[in-house]
Amino acid sequence: MNLPRGAESVFSACLYGWALRELSELCAFRHDESQKKIYDAWYTEMKKAVLEKAWDGEWFVCDFDEKGEPVGSVKNEYGKVWLNAQTWPVLSGFVEGDDKGRKALDAVKKYLATEKGIKLSWPPYNGFDPQKGGVTTYPPGAKENGGIFLHPNPWAIIAETLLGDGDQAFLYYTRINPAAKNEAIDEYECEPYCYAQNIISNDNPNFGLARNSWLSGTASWMYQASLKYILGIRPEHEGLRFDPCIPREWSGFTVERKCRDVMYKITLKNPDRKSKGISSLVIDGKPVNGNLIPWFSSGVHTVEAVLS
Repeated sequence: MNLPRGAESVFSACLYGWALRELSELCAFRHDESQKKIYDAWYTEMKKAVLEKAWDGEWFVCDFDEKGEPVGSVKNEYGKVWLNAQTWPVLSGFVEGDDKGRKALDAVKKYLATEKGIKLSWPPYNGFDPQKGGVTTYPPGAKENGGIFLHPNPWAIIAETLLGDGDQAFLYYTRINPAAKNEAIDEYECEPYCYAQNIISNDNPNFGLARNSWLSGTASWMYQASLKYILGIRPEHEGLRFDPCIPREWSGFTVERKCRDVMYKITLKNPDRKSKGISSLVIDGKPVNGNLIPWFSSGVHTVEAVLS
């Protein structure tokens, strides 16, 4: 999207919010309360702006052009809904305590999700638009113009885990897994051992055709989505946060996570077939409140947890 100078991006506003939360957490860890208050105030200001100005009724607007008109709105003929504008209000935390996050991700399922991955936008542009620029130079359903651009798919996975839907998160994960493409390799045409940059969407006759393998940040983000959010093992300042969000059919899992030269052998049990919510945590045989595994300086440590 090459909008003229003066345009505003909701995606960028949410990235700013994510960064402010990271800085606020760092200040809390460093006991720098004065700087933390500044970051928290900026965060609150941007959150208010996004929730009040960018909500379109069923999803979030993607951009505002230099005249203040929305892009990614029900008012638009093309590009009514955009993926990044729905996932990042969740990732940034702007929608915490608000049902707009769930509605935005429901719009992703309704308008953007396909059995081969999530489209970047819908409906695609049909011809060059000099105001929108580069996105309109591609055919409908290809690359940025309503194609299944894989890089932002993991953000939808993470967003679903943050809202507690492990089934939907894992479904999105499997749909773009290249190892699952072996049976459709004549259609897919890319290696089944690395991620493509993009897959042609169902708005194009070549639906399912992948291009630009290796040329993507998808692999690193899928690592983040799978390890930190589906399995739920996230390094924080005070230790490893264990907050899995898994498909309800899973009975649990075991995983070994090496961090700071210490091995954590983690076992999760899911007797009630839940997606999220640690009810008990035992570290080296001792019950621990909450779901934070403290840092150890050496050795091998066992972690047992239950979803309930």
